[in-house]
Amino acid sequence: MSLQRWGLAFLQLGALLLAIGLLPAAFMAIFLPSTPALIPALLSVSVAPPGAVCFTAGLLIWGIGLVRR
Repeated sequence: MSLQRWGLAFLQLGALLLAIGLLPAAFMAIFLPSTPALIPALLSVSVAPPGAVCFTAGLLIWGIGLVRR
């Protein structure tokens, strides 16, 4: 597999993890601000940081693959 494909795979994985981590927290903050938000808070703390790392690594790998091409 080429570096660009690996980069795209990491970008997709990072975007998915960021969405899983941040969307429930944003939903709870906007639509249900008075309810306890333990699960969205745990998701945003445990899933979003690896998603950001994967997304950043994907951008880096994709860029290197683009330059090498």
